[in-house]
Amino acid sequence: MYVILGASGHTGSIIADFLLSNGKKVRVVGRDPGRLERFVRNGAGAFTANMSDAPLLAKALGGARAAYLMLPPVASREDQERQSDAIAKAVKESGLCYAVHLSSFGAHVPEGTGPIAGLHSSEQKLNAIRGLNVLHLRAGYFMENNLAAIVMIHQMGIFAGALPPDLKLPMIATRDIGDYAAKRLLDLDFSGSQTRELLGERDLSLAEVTAVIGRGIGKPDLRYEQFPFDQVQQVLTQMGLPPKTAAVYIEMYKAISAGVVAAQEPRSPENSTPTSFEEFVQEVLAPAYHEKASTE
Repeated sequence: MYVILGASGHTGSIIADFLLSNGKKVRVVGRDPGRLERFVRNGAGAFTANMSDAPLLAKALGGARAAYLMLPPVASREDQERQSDAIAKAVKESGLCYAVHLSSFGAHVPEGTGPIAGLHSSEQKLNAIRGLNVLHLRAGYFMENNLAAIVMIHQMGIFAGALPPDLKLPMIATRDIGDYAAKRLLDLDFSGSQTRELLGERDLSLAEVTAVIGRGIGKPDLRYEQFPFDQVQQVLTQMGLPPKTAAVYIEMYKAISAGVVAAQEPRSPENSTPTSFEEFVQEVLAPAYHEKASTE
């Protein structure tokens, strides 16, 4: 039995589909039963649980040999600690033997990195569980983060953000994280506590990212503009993020800009993944951009 937390998300859905297609027994876990229904139609069991409910999560993990563990999108650092406490407690109580845990590049740093510090804490809690073999996937900057720029490009004609234009980032498509995690769950070829960075196809600066997006959506003159941190924080709250959540993201952007959050492994065939940013723009971002344009 495999249990997938966050099964309807970008990475969890890839893992659930892969394991089901390989004839494995799968239990999908999420907060919205409606979003789990498609996995049930393909033979999965479903379990509705909040990620801070340790007793329910322990039930969801009951009888499983391996699980995919992840924290929900960050609301606050306090919420992250509650969720990672609940997940670790549930793992311990259920007697789970193997886990692949979604973490982030920069999770070696204990504090001052926004939501990434919460993943450091989650790693430590799982490492402390006797008998658990856990693989922490320290993934790079999600290509999907750039989808947030679509509205800005439509409304302002630019791509703006808090990060410097020339800072190179390991940028990865979430489907590649899902593919990698699924294969490791299938093989269960890890023991003790291990980490693996996943660095995407290549490192890219936001100036390069903007150029690729511009070509992909038919706006070759699109430019990237760096905004001050306080201005970005203001924009995030105007977009509806609670002030606490916006502050956590700003802390992360500052840590990335300062080079505190950075890959620790040299790039290699083992930690590089296949999807290029050009492919991502062609297959995901450009269609989303044009769909947005057609509804306005």
